[in-house]
Amino acid sequence: MTQQQGEVIMKVGSDKENSVSAIFFVIGLLCLSTGIYDFVYHGLHFIELISIFAIFLILISLGLVPRLFFIPFNQLLSPTVKVPTLINSKIQKTLFFSGVFLILACFLWQKLT
Repeated sequence: MTQQQGEVIMKVGSDKENSVSAIFFVIGLLCLSTGIYDFVYHGLHFIELISIFAIFLILISLGLVPRLFFIPFNQLLSPTVKVPTLINSKIQKTLFFSGVFLILACFLWQKLT
């Protein structure tokens, strides 16, 4: 099966990789849902909601790379290692770096105010 431009194909991994993905997705959704609940009902500040959303993005992006957690650490530090993702790696990297950028922006905003 070939991948055409714009098409997203999810690759199926082993049971332990699927478990890791599911755990990250569930923890991310729980984190986001409790953040939204606190924002709506308990007056959580907007900047803290953005921080929670950034954590959600990071957790979801890590869930899209489950094989990362089963590669030996010294092999991960190798410049030639390529860790396969469940979806297009550009999408996964965009989610991860968006989350990191939002966390840093929220941290700086809280320190400056």
